[in-house]
Amino acid sequence: MVTAKLHGVELVRGQKWTVRVTAYGTTLVFPFEAEQHARSYADGQAFRLGVDVVELKDCA
Repeated sequence: MVTAKLHGVELVRGQKWTVRVTAYGTTLVFPFEAEQHARSYADGQAFRLGVDVVELKDCA
């Protein structure tokens, strides 16, 4: 059985920028048009949760 991460912030690069925030096992996804807005939001959430931002590239 795989357990969800308690906290995490992922910045996904694709045609659009997406930030996935996992807090207390619940994941929310936020799409962004501009890279700087996505990075700023991801950095803020990572600071709030006390984690590092993980950067991923969308491979779909």
